[in-house]
Amino acid sequence: MKGDGYLLNVISTILDELRSVCNNISKDEYESLVSLFNGNHTFYFAGEGRSGLVAKAIAMRLMHAGKKVYVVGETITPAIERNDVLILVSGSGETNQIAHLGKLASKKGAYVFLVTSNKNAINQQWCMNGLHIPAATKRRLPDEPKTIQPLGNQFDQSAHIILDAAVIESLQSNNIMDRMVKKHSNLE
Repeated sequence: MKGDGYLLNVISTILDELRSVCNNISKDEYESLVSLFNGNHTFYFAGEGRSGLVAKAIAMRLMHAGKKVYVVGETITPAIERNDVLILVSGSGETNQIAHLGKLASKKGAYVFLVTSNKNAINQQWCMNGLHIPAATKRRLPDEPKTIQPLGNQFDQSAHIILDAAVIESLQSNNIMDRMVKKHSNLE
């Protein structure tokens, strides 16, 4: 069994990787996401696998902030409409399901925002805007950073931190943080 020093080294390396990724996002793209979260929109979130879990976590946080939020695929999710916002979280930005959802929402007049490690995916016709997160994915493309983490961990963890930060920043400007406890589940 490896000693405590090994564990701390792994954790330290992961945190250094995440810090590097988070420090290399576009300020303008990040601020556009904060601005979007500040708006009075109905939000829809989607992603596949772990990216989908990140999307759900951020959807929950926006719900705590008093926003009208749905997760695509849940039984209570209504039809998306014109001017609603669809946030897609996808390392590749090109999976069939993500592209399909983006196209459908765009045809309905919704605003589609893609969070991805693939800078080119943000230029797809169905995507109105996005946030490029320069993190490693399971594809391990040459331009992706090195990581000790498996599969898409670095992207998913970075996406969670960055999206959560954008929510927090949007809440601070609206002075909502104190009221969030009232929206937290009380059927526990």
